[in-house]
Amino acid sequence: MGLNWDNNLSTGINSIDNQHKELFDRINQLLLAMKEGKAKGEIIKTLDFLEEYVIKHFTEEEIIQKKNDYPKYNIQHEQHEQFKNELKKLRETFDSKGTSALLVLNVQKEMSTWWKNHITGLDKDLGEFLVANNK
Repeated sequence: MGLNWDNNLSTGINSIDNQHKELFDRINQLLLAMKEGKAKGEIIKTLDFLEEYVIKHFTEEEIIQKKNDYPKYNIQHEQHEQFKNELKKLRETFDSKGTSALLVLNVQKEMSTWWKNHITGLDKDLGEFLVANNK
C-alpha cells in the first residue's frame, strides 16, 4: 500500500537506515488510518509524530553532513525543507477538509515517490561518501 523497505534503499549507515525504516512505518500508519477513516484524533497524533520525527531525522542527517563536509549538503537541505513544507500542506489540507480518497492517494503517491527518490539519490550518495571517506 505505502512505503516498503528493501535493501536497495540501504545507505550503509545504520542510524540513517533505521530512521528511514521508522519513517516508512509511520507514514504507512498514517495512510492506513486515513484509508480506514480512523478518528481525526488518531490521524492528528500520527501527523504530530511524523512532523517531529522528520525534523529530528533531517537535523541529524544534516549534522552528519556538515561534520563531514559533505559536498551535496545544500541540495540535501533544500530537499528536506521541501518535504517539511509538503508535510505542512498535508496537515493544513487535513485540518481544513478532512480525509478523502483523493487525499489518501495523493499522499501515498507523493510520499512514496519523494522518499524513494531522495533515498536512492541523495541519501545513498551520502552513505557512499561517508564509507569512502571512512567517516
